[in-house]
Amino acid sequence: MAKEKYVPQNRVFILLQYIACALALVAGVEYFKYKTRISYEWFHCTPQFAPLGSNSHSSSSSAQKLWAVGGPSCDKRGELKTIMKRITMDYDPNEEPVRFCIVENHQIPSIHYPVENGNKGEAGYVSYVGYERDAAAVEEACASHEATVFNL
Repeated sequence: MAKEKYVPQNRVFILLQYIACALALVAGVEYFKYKTRISYEWFHCTPQFAPLGSNSHSSSSSAQKLWAVGGPSCDKRGELKTIMKRITMDYDPNEEPVRFCIVENHQIPSIHYPVENGNKGEAGYVSYVGYERDAAAVEEACASHEATVFNL
């Protein structure tokens, strides 16, 4: 019996196939990210801010009314997560103590889909937040809703 010669496959061609597959996967992911960026609010809750208190026209006030609106994923659970994320990211308790409260809108069901023809509907949760220097404005807003004030 004659021994068959081992003929190595073209390794460069196989490497190019793997690189082409990897680039196609990366391109697919990037294309998906680009397409969903256009309708970001459909997939995520968007935080909304409004100044709070008697000195709200002052630029030095840290007190804000905070709520979240968005698409189908922005039900009450998504709103609460977005509000808490914004509080912990925007307010640093190492700078100054932070005071906040969260008020639930009981007329809104837990699972709600607020986007209808661009109307995002009412928020399920509203938060009043500010640093210690604006504690009076935060406590006044929280007291008007009989909400507990939390400190960070």
